[in-house]
Amino acid sequence: MSLAPERHNGLRLLTGAKRAASRSAAQYGCPSLRMLSSLDAATDTDDARLRKRVGVTAGIATVIAPLTLPLQAPGQTLAIVAGVALSLYAASNLAVLVRTRNFERYVVALIASGVVFVPVGTFLGGGITGSSEGMVWAFLIPAYAIMALGPRRATPWFVAFLATIAVMVVVDPLIHDAVPRPPYMLVLLGLVQNTVVPLTIAFLLLRYTDTRRRLAEAQVDELLTNAIPPAIASRLKRGERRIAESYPEATVLFADIVGFTPWAQRTSPERVVELLDGLFTTFDEQAARLGLEKIKTIGDAYMAVAGAPEPHADPAFATVELGRLIIAAVADLGTKAGIELEVRVGIASGPVVAGVIGRQRLLFDLWGDTVNTAARMESHGLPGRIQVSQATRVALGDRCELEARTVDVKGLGLLQTYLVAQPPLSR
Repeated sequence: MSLAPERHNGLRLLTGAKRAASRSAAQYGCPSLRMLSSLDAATDTDDARLRKRVGVTAGIATVIAPLTLPLQAPGQTLAIVAGVALSLYAASNLAVLVRTRNFERYVVALIASGVVFVPVGTFLGGGITGSSEGMVWAFLIPAYAIMALGPRRATPWFVAFLATIAVMVVVDPLIHDAVPRPPYMLVLLGLVQNTVVPLTIAFLLLRYTDTRRRLAEAQVDELLTNAIPPAIASRLKRGERRIAESYPEATVLFADIVGFTPWAQRTSPERVVELLDGLFTTFDEQAARLGLEKIKTIGDAYMAVAGAPEPHADPAFATVELGRLIIAAVADLGTKAGIELEVRVGIASGPVVAGVIGRQRLLFDLWGDTVNTAARMESHGLPGRIQVSQATRVALGDRCELEARTVDVKGLGLLQTYLVAQPPLSR
């Protein structure tokens, strides 16, 4: 039996709920929320939406911040002109963004304005030691670039930041002598404002990016541990590339629902998926409770193992218990749904080889004669019964009542197998 991987990812609905809440707030909430969400596109990821909203917020701040320049350089007509000019430039940039929805162009224009405005504002305030010191403001150029454009494209903007600082340092002696010294209190207020405000913005940007990174890592970890066993996922995260192990005492289970295909052909896809999801979720829960590892599913077939990749104290008996629960769950669902469903269960015990294969979609899989025998136990079994191999019978001892039978298996010949009696005996 060839089975392809299919895992219940357990993806949470939190992301969808946040998106719905965001759209609802934008539609019915305050104008500021509507403005921040005006650039949202149906294809945007949560990260893209947040970047756009941070970008719009930064643009609005750039409209307001330059208007304080005349206060930091009182009596200078050029300060008024420069402040109003940058404010109008930022407002125009926002208007173009709303019209074109070209966020990347908007970001570049926004960052570039800092390369011009920060030195100009610093010079008008009396240089680096004046009332409008802008070296900390200049750091926002690469800080915002790395968040909005990514680390690789932010590197040139970091170079621009260093060049801006160099220009301000070189020109500062000339500016210091040419511009009258402002009052002490103005210098003090300017120093506090031009240090605290940009550092606060930088902190918020760093906090945002780290929060997003941690969230992304948590989502990746959740997906990885739902796709492969946690012990294997931990080894992959530590950097192991090729994972292959031998497990001398494992018990493998295959289960296949009888009569499912004809029913599925005359049933809506939604109903089919709903039924399988309910069944396999039950199987998964019982497997985890009994210490088994689900390997994979395809269609209405299910595969699990006890004793790999984690050792199990009693793999054979635990696997038989899972088989009984699977039979009971299928029968119960068939009764409730009013359809005739039964399941064949095959179990075999012995050594297996297990490992991770693939690069695009990782899969923890099993190989070996034990796996092949378990598959034959299922395919040559009886509906509503558990068929086990000779090795599993030995491992069970006298803890289960077994009915001996002989089956002719293609490629293996006549095999002595056993059917587990129902109901189960007490352990």
